[in-house]
Amino acid sequence: MSKKRKKKIQSFTADYRDAYGKDAKNPVIEEENDIEIDDFLPESDNNDDEELLTKWDGELESEDEKQDKQVESLGERPRHRRRYGVAAGVIVLILALLGVCFIAGSIGKKIYLAATDDTKLRQYDELLSTVVMQDPKPFESPDKANEEFVMIASLWKTITANNGTNYTNYDDMGRIMVPLGDVVESCHILFGPDCQLQPKKPAQETFFEYNAEENQFHVAMYSSDSYFTPYTESAKKEGDSTILRVGYVSPSDEWRTQTSSAVSAPKPTKYMEYVMKLNPKTKQEYIYSVKEIKKE
Repeated sequence: MSKKRKKKIQSFTADYRDAYGKDAKNPVIEEENDIEIDDFLPESDNNDDEELLTKWDGELESEDEKQDKQVESLGERPRHRRRYGVAAGVIVLILALLGVCFIAGSIGKKIYLAATDDTKLRQYDELLSTVVMQDPKPFESPDKANEEFVMIASLWKTITANNGTNYTNYDDMGRIMVPLGDVVESCHILFGPDCQLQPKKPAQETFFEYNAEENQFHVAMYSSDSYFTPYTESAKKEGDSTILRVGYVSPSDEWRTQTSSAVSAPKPTKYMEYVMKLNPKTKQEYIYSVKEIKKE
């Protein structure tokens, strides 16, 4: 082989990078990559597939959605959304009205109960019962009240407390023995801390006797059904006092005898005004004075 032929063989190479440059693409490879699967299908088949896909997408889209898109394209709110908003607003309004009605009913009920509740007045009846029993004459202050009246009212309060179950000691005549100290305490509850009880034998024969040596009252069993009972009709504040309008209910009143179920309140035979003041130590009210009610 000649030197010239040998030189040509050495200069042959299969690397095409120098021919197209380092970044150049191989035209054969690129042409192969541009081939898609659709190129192997008939043109009519491609059109049918596209139509099927378009029809399937259209079926998935509801009429409401189409209308919503049309409405939204005009800048308006879809109708079904407006319907939902109106329905929600109506429900909220109904619930609000129900809440208002419930609150108004509760307040009205409380006002009615407060207006018709006479619990406090009946508590005054309990406190005044043994005083009204004696039908006392009017007095301006406890120290001006009749001493025997104060003693008897205080004794009655002592023996009737807890339905008369506080005392179980009896004398030879079967009378209950009540210590003087208990009666003094009842006196302070009824007529205040400054009232001075004057224990003594009653001027007339009655249901009790007082033994000064024993400092005890000997009390015979006696019923209070034949006395007046109080029915407080009203109470009002005047300065540091509470003014009560107290009715005196006789033993024969139908409200007391319960002979008629239609009677809901008594018919007092007379009325007196009781002035109550507050005991600063016990924070409880006591009877300060009793006055006649002036006729209008």
